Amino acid sequence: MWVKVLDNTPKEGTMVEATVEDKKIFVTMNNGTLYAAENRCPHEDIELTLGCLKGNRVKCSLHGYSFDLTTGNSSEDDVDNMRTYAVKQENNEIYIQL
Repeated sequence: MWVKVLDNTPKEGTMVEATVEDKKIFVTMNNGTLYAAENRCPHEDIELTLGCLKGNRVKCSLHGYSFDLTTGNSSEDDVDNMRTYAVKQENNEIYIQL
């Protein structure tokens, strides 16, 4: 099921938070590609939007762990992966698949 999360495409290099069915997610445009993921670090439950984008990864502001925007894979073997969502754009509106 596709769910609308944003009315506009995020600016390149920014992360925008949205809430969908009580889940906080973020959407980002990075190097011309849209990504969507749960907006919490699996390690300490802090919002990843407080961190920054480094290449194709989002870096947590608390301990510096990073997560691949495409796969959600963690930079550390002992830290869970970030949950990612399929994302699409239609007429500038952004949808994720739940």
